Amino acid sequence: MSDQQASLESEYRKQEYALKVFRNLADSPVSACLLNASGYCLATNRAFDQLLCTGGDSNSANDCLLQSHAASQLLDTLAALYLIEKRSYTLSQLRIPSPDGAIDLQLHLSALTDDQGQVCAVLALVQDERIHRQRELELKQLSNAVENSGSAVVITDAQGGIEYVNSRFSDISGYSIGEVLGMQPSFLKSGNTPREVYDELWSTIRRHQKWRGTLHNRRKDGSFYWSLQSISPILDENGTLSKIVSVSDDITQLKEHQQQMERLAFFDPLTDLGNRRRFRDQLEELLRTPSDDIRALLLLDLDHFKKINDTMGHEAGDKLLRTVANRLRFCVNEPHTVYRLGGDEFTVILRDLSSIDRIRDYSDDIIELLAQPLDIGTHQMQVTVSIGITLIGIDAMDVSSLLRNADLAMYRAKHIGRNTYQFYSPEMNAEARRALTLEHDLRQALDRNELKLVYQPQIDLLSGNLVGMEALLRWEHPIEGPISPSEFIPMAEETGLIIPIGRWVLLQACRQALRVRALIGDRFRVAVNLSARQFDDLGLHATVASVLRETGLPAEALELEITEGLMMDNFTHSVEVLRKLRQLGLTLAIDDFGTGYSSLSYLKKMPVQVLKIDRSFVQDIPDDRDDVAITSTIILMARQLGLQVLAEGIETEEQRQFLLASSCRVGQGYLFNKPLPIEALIEQYAPDQTSSSS
Repeated sequence: MSDQQASLESEYRKQEYALKVFRNLADSPVSACLLNASGYCLATNRAFDQLLCTGGDSNSANDCLLQSHAASQLLDTLAALYLIEKRSYTLSQLRIPSPDGAIDLQLHLSALTDDQGQVCAVLALVQDERIHRQRELELKQLSNAVENSGSAVVITDAQGGIEYVNSRFSDISGYSIGEVLGMQPSFLKSGNTPREVYDELWSTIRRHQKWRGTLHNRRKDGSFYWSLQSISPILDENGTLSKIVSVSDDITQLKEHQQQMERLAFFDPLTDLGNRRRFRDQLEELLRTPSDDIRALLLLDLDHFKKINDTMGHEAGDKLLRTVANRLRFCVNEPHTVYRLGGDEFTVILRDLSSIDRIRDYSDDIIELLAQPLDIGTHQMQVTVSIGITLIGIDAMDVSSLLRNADLAMYRAKHIGRNTYQFYSPEMNAEARRALTLEHDLRQALDRNELKLVYQPQIDLLSGNLVGMEALLRWEHPIEGPISPSEFIPMAEETGLIIPIGRWVLLQACRQALRVRALIGDRFRVAVNLSARQFDDLGLHATVASVLRETGLPAEALELEITEGLMMDNFTHSVEVLRKLRQLGLTLAIDDFGTGYSSLSYLKKMPVQVLKIDRSFVQDIPDDRDDVAITSTIILMARQLGLQVLAEGIETEEQRQFLLASSCRVGQGYLFNKPLPIEALIEQYAPDQTSSSS
């Protein structure tokens, strides 16, 4: 045989060996391919073909890998692995073309070597970095899933007495050939393989058929290993069983990595809690098991988690989620279980409870423990949680319905103030259906002219003259009649409809303000409230500027109001937004002042001109000494800072007199008028001008 033929035959044997090892990964959920030194795909598994849509075509796989921008780096790495300069290597950010657009892959490359230590091929475990970035640690470990391993061969007589073992058997088991000759292979038993497996094995061999399966064995040193066995009967010329040949591979590492993959499939890598899939599986199993005890599903949603992520970054958000998970573990012990569904949503399954009160106890404990201050970086914060509760097997008998019920109850908890829990009730379904109907109708309300504005007059407390008006949005539903703003405005916020509706409000308010100014003078101003969603809209400045241009209303005649709480949610961002709006020349006001706990140092930095005293401080003056003190202090503080003050909710003459005496000149409330349509407002406050103009 020539040297060239010998070399080709050697390469062929190496390739066959590599392919034999690779077959163990054919059905693995991990995408994998086998590469030679030139980057050519010798084989791919199903997961790889599905990821890159190659359809099992090696040429397509080659095109994908070798046409990437990192092809040269891939080839250099393969060369280093073949030269045994490296045992493994991770190649990141490998951009691959695919029918759905370019995707970024991460390749964990490991050299496969034969018994002589020569590299047969390179095993590439492939990750889609778009989906599985969080699995980096596990997939790095998976790069060692298949180490170089030959096959152990054992030959026995018809009764199972060992006649021969090869060296690889000795390497795997630790027993030399001299120690095992004449013995039955049963000395390898670990005691962990069910007896039924061995019964089936011998039954198959006696039927002169090949048996293939997995056995859990024990080495000479007492350690255990998994063996993938292929056991074949050898018949003599008379068809009688004469020998038995067993070919086996140590698949311990593959088994361990399969268990790791199962853990990835069923556990959240960030918190190590069971994930959504494990939650559904265990809840379905629980539903299949009847019980007279009380069982409950708790759905937990962290309040305002998005703001923490947005303001402090995802790293801080992740640390918060891990802390929450650890605290939930502390609260909930066996047999109860905690899961993370995703984002900031967690679930708890409570089992074997004696009463409903135990559910309340667990919920109170969770709320109390999560509310304890925690340190995130240099910040100390407090987490609140809203919990929805549904009874398993009573409120519903399937996973989807239970989750929906818990979700409805959780949103009810948020609606009534957050940091509390609510039990599901059937009435919530009707409320949810109504909410969906209203949301659908709200999307049509603008086009159908169902929205309108009314205006709360703002009065000079000394002269009684009209100096401004606050625009208030109303919805007249064609079937249900008036819908409360407290119901439909949060709905508009959540759906994003507040952006087009907000522009419409601003446009209408400015147009009507222009009419009123023409009748009563240029000192008149219209106030329009900004919601949280509008305030965060990147197009807010452009929207306000375009409305002022379109209507011709002077900027000084427009006042935009935001609440103190909204201002404090992200103070630095709020100040930046307000300064840009102020550059347009309009007036800025803090609404409901006194309820948001802002300090004087913050107030000095706010680019605002007006403070609106919240009605909660006005309604009990002058009888309530605390409200008198608070209101007087706000007015004095505003004067010292050069700010105007407007009092809300004035209902009595005594309140007006007190505010005047305290140097508050402008107010609004039912003492003067309820919110009015624009025509009624003009008729009442500018009757002479309207009659003369007609």
